[in-house]
Amino acid sequence: MQKFKHTLVTFKLCPYSMRVLALMCYKNIKFEIKFIEMYSKPEWFLKISPLARVPILIIGDDIVLFESDAIMEYIDEMTPPQIMPSDPIQKALDRGKFEYASEIMKNMSIFVFSQEEEKFFKHKELLKTNFEQVEKWLQDKKFMNGEQISLVDFCFIPIFVNLSLFKPVIQQCELTKNFTKFNKYGENLLQLPCSKAGRVPDYELLVVEGVRKVNSYLYRSNPCFFKSLQQNSNCQQGK
Repeated sequence: MQKFKHTLVTFKLCPYSMRVLALMCYKNIKFEIKFIEMYSKPEWFLKISPLARVPILIIGDDIVLFESDAIMEYIDEMTPPQIMPSDPIQKALDRGKFEYASEIMKNMSIFVFSQEEEKFFKHKELLKTNFEQVEKWLQDKKFMNGEQISLVDFCFIPIFVNLSLFKPVIQQCELTKNFTKFNKYGENLLQLPCSKAGRVPDYELLVVEGVRKVNSYLYRSNPCFFKSLQQNSNCQQGK
């Protein structure tokens, strides 16, 4: 794997990059990371990213992988032991769950950043439906496919990182109430060292600042909570 230089290009707040970063940390891969601005993408990036979105992984000087799922499968196959199931049916099922995790992240983004009350409550209900489905898949397992972590689990890490960040608000609006298996799954994922190593140091502060800037419904409903989060982040950084 280390035969070539690996450079991950991303935004600081990209949840799809977080799953890749967590996997790279889990697999103990040496890599460089290059951050770009979401709303001011440089020309060099637009020339090499087919969909003009992150993450992309530059291998060596001229190979560019795009889309987080493809990057994750490459990383897994190049660094044994592989954690993607070898069984064709289970592999196909897991790839479907990759996409389902992405759908949850889209719903969560709207839930967190939407300025409209109607959208907020609509996506709250969509998220509850999503969590119910994940519970059905989990049954009584520690991870998605059993006692051992597999590639699909990394797709869910960003979801629980953000749920953890907003935990008091999440509890207040009863978003994850009664989803015992789902919540336990999140605890198991967040206990992994790679779940913390897979995000930028100022991640929490950047999320809070983003929610404040757009004046989202979630922010307007809980201003004291977000102000305390921001103050705590500033204190931790010595600001």
